[in-house]
Formats: sequence, C-alpha cells, structure tokens
Amino acid sequence: MIVAAVLIAGVLAAAGALALRLVGSDSVVLTNQSRYTEGVAGTWQRVNPLFANANEVDADLSQLVFSGLVRVGADGQVLGDLAELPEVTDEGRTYTFKLRRNLQWHDGVAVTARDVLFTARTLTDGDFSGDPLLAEGWRGAEFEIPDEQTFIVHLRQASAPFLARSATIGILPEHLLGTTPVRDLSDATFNANPVGTGPYKVEALDSREARLVAYDRYHLGKPGIQRLTLRFFSDEASATRALQGGDVDGTFVRTSPTQGQLTDLNGVKDTVTAELQRSSQLLLYLNTGNTLFRDQRVRQAISLGINRPGIVDKNFFGAATASSSPIAPGTWAYSGEYETTAQDLSRARTLLAEAGWVQSPSTGILTREGQEFRFTIRVDNDPVRFAVANEISAQLTTLGIRASISSTTFTVLHLDYLVPRRYEAALAVWDQGPDPDPYFAWHSSQMGTAGLNLANFEDPVADELISKGRTTNDLEVRKDSYRQFQEIWQDLVPGVVIAYPHSVYAYPDNLENVTAGVLFASSLRYTDVQKWRR
Repeated sequence: MIVAAVLIAGVLAAAGALALRLVGSDSVVLTNQSRYTEGVAGTWQRVNPLFANANEVDADLSQLVFSGLVRVGADGQVLGDLAELPEVTDEGRTYTFKLRRNLQWHDGVAVTARDVLFTARTLTDGDFSGDPLLAEGWRGAEFEIPDEQTFIVHLRQASAPFLARSATIGILPEHLLGTTPVRDLSDATFNANPVGTGPYKVEALDSREARLVAYDRYHLGKPGIQRLTLRFFSDEASATRALQGGDVDGTFVRTSPTQGQLTDLNGVKDTVTAELQRSSQLLLYLNTGNTLFRDQRVRQAISLGINRPGIVDKNFFGAATASSSPIAPGTWAYSGEYETTAQDLSRARTLLAEAGWVQSPSTGILTREGQEFRFTIRVDNDPVRFAVANEISAQLTTLGIRASISSTTFTVLHLDYLVPRRYEAALAVWDQGPDPDPYFAWHSSQMGTAGLNLANFEDPVADELISKGRTTNDLEVRKDSYRQFQEIWQDLVPGVVIAYPHSVYAYPDNLENVTAGVLFASSLRYTDVQKWRR
C-alpha cells in the first residue's frame, strides 16, 4: 500500500500490498522478441513482499515474483489470485479462502494453506522487523487451516477493506523460511534468492540488473514475455537516457514528470508514453478547527475559487487528473455525477458574502468584523507541490483572500504542524490505497493527534456512510455509501481535492495488453503482466 510525502504512507502501503487486457491462451509461441528490458531508478535490497514497502524496486520485483491470496484489478475491484474470492460469513468477520488446485512454488514444491498461515503469523509476530502497519489488517485475527487447501481468517470486527489492503500481500514459502527466526528474516539469504508463485522466477540478481524468466506453471497463465529484465540506474534521468540510446526497451517515471521528461520520453521512436493515474490525491487541508474555515460556505467558496484544470496544465504539464472527488476517478467506487472541477468565481463571491466577508475598497482584501481573510498554506519542499501552493494562493487573491506560503521538510510539516493540528491550511498528498474506505482520513473517531483526520472534520451523516461502507462486503451497498459520501463532500467540503497525479510509463509500441487502469502502487503497472505480448 507509497508515494513520496504521502501522509500515511505506512498504513496505505499495507493497503497497497496494500490498483483493456486481452486474455491469452496458456500456449504461447515465443519469438526472438519475447523479451523486455526495463530501466528503473534505484536498486534491490530485499526481494521479499514483507519488506517491499521500504524500497520501490523491491516492490516491483515482489510483484513479479510473488502472489497473494487475492489481487487488485485495474479499477480497484478485488480479483482471485492464489485463491478464488473468499466466502464471507459471520457478518463480515470470517473469510474462508480456498486455494487453487495444483499450485506450486517456483522450486516445484506444492503450495498449501500452511504457507498462508506461516505468512500471516510472521507478519503479526512481535519480532517482525518490517513495517508494522503491514500487519494492521491481520492484527488480533484468529486463523484456521482445516485442510491443505483452506485458510480461514476470523477478524475481530467486520472490515471490507481487508481484502484489498491485507489479503493481497505476497505469500512466503514455509518450507524455505519456516526455520528462520522472524527477527532474522530481514537478513535471510532468501531475500537475494527469492522463490515465489508469481509469473516470473528470478534467474539472476546482481547490482546491475535482475533477470527474470517466465514461470511455465503460473496459475493465471504462462507469461507471453519469456525473459523480463529490470536494469538498475542511479536516477530516472539515467534510465531515460538508456531508453533514448536503445539500451533498454522501457522505463517508468514514478514521480510527477517534468516537462523535459515528457518531451524526452515522447521523442523516443517506436515507444508508447502512457500516463497512469495514481490513486493518491493532492489535497488542500483546511483546518476546520480554525475560525476561518468553520463555515462550510467558506470552504465551498475556496473550492470553487480554484481552477483545477489550469493547475494541471501549468504545474503537471497535463500529467494529472483534475478532480474535486475524495474517491479516485477510474475506480469502482467513483461517482462522476458529483465531480466539480470548473472554477466559479461568481458563486464563490456570493458564498463568501453570505458568510459575512466583505471586500475592502482600499485593500481589496476580504474582511469580517475587523479581521482580514489571511492564512498560511503549509507545504513541504517538493517543487511541484510548492508551485501548486503558490498557484492556489494567486487564484484565491482574485477572491480577496490572501494566502501566504510556508515550506519546510516533509518530516517537519508532518510532525510539527499536521499531527498536532497547528496549521491553518496545508497542501499534501493522501493515498487511501486500493480500497476507497476513507475512515482513517475523515471519520470523526480519527480526530485528535492520535488519528489521521487532519482537518478535524466531524459530521454524523458522513460517519454513518463511512462506517456502513467499511463493514459490509456487499459491493452495491458499498458503492451506494460512497456515492452518498461523495455527494455530501461537495456540500460540506471537509478538504479541497485538487488533482490525482499521473506516473509515466514508456514501453515499446509492440508491447501489447499493458494495464491501463488506476495505479494504486508503482509495482501494479505489472498487473496481468502474464498477458503481455510482443
């Protein structure tokens, strides 16, 4: 569940672990083109899904080498993987997974429910040294394996996000790691010689590249690309130059691309430059505990006063999706009928006037009861977010609102301002991962310094909708809950969503069936990689 400066990166990394395609036959005719080499920034450290959150290259390799009980599709819906979709009983607290028949590890050993149990117990072991938030969805659960093909999870309470945020984590082989103390797992030799159940087996792994070969017995179909290589570079610019020089076939830009990067990638011959919308949102937090922002009409006015498409064009060079929705566009829970991205200065001025704000004829600044409408937008040092904050400030000036910008490191922003709620407004990135459940960000129980409701937003109707959406496994009920949540969001405006940034994936124009859905994590560009063909 992993974007630079995402406020709750740990929780949502668990979520992401915690985001069209042509179904091919298992019989694939391989040609001399059934190879693909991708240049990536960074290098591997531990190819192990339980430690992949700490390193995006590890996450890439884990996605290719390992499989979870279930996986996330292009729109965030949960699909079967090692197991079919589970039977859910006991009012949403019990999940019964049935493993597919004849599953094998890359070394030929049979996969059983004991491997799943081993992985779950490792995650929740007190000696586990990886990201503790990976275990959040499993914590307090009880497990059963009534037979070799069945794994049962009894959760403490109903949790619909459990599937997308927890059950997607890669399963580890007990027969290779069962005797390794949990505290020593991070340094195990297995992490350099991984054995999984994913579409690719590791053939060789060194400081220059990871060479992978298709796994013939992959349970979702034999991959059409026989050899897949990830070549490591010091940075994205070096990987792009390698693509331009023909040393690699493709590359992936994880962060928001610069105009220069887009120009360079678009100029590479015989290459597709695909923009993949991420699930992370750029969000202007308005501290509802501050007197300036207690009136929802003021929050509505600020939202209407922002030209989102203009920000996308100017600051993201078009590589973002302008949106005012708390649910990512393109996902199963998104409802476009409540989307509002157009700037409406007339309506914004009317709302501000209704809230008692009057423009001073001498200064042009809004005033109310002798107070000028001035506040500070806190932001980290990321150049794109800093530029967006300044653009928002400039646009609000048209309404008579004066917003100054104060930037600092992300750590200082998070610990000194956001967590203690010592801010008026703040621009940051939030990612709920592959499940749309907004509980951690917007439920009133998460107010205060111990929670992540950073705007201190409180509304009983929103609470009810959020709770209903996260405790039922009925997809239609969840859709309706989140549809209503999106509707009241536009009325209450607890936060101002600006856009959903894109990542850029450059690959050969003869590489077919590459996923074109929402990118819940960088590694999920390999969703359905077994269907790729050249």
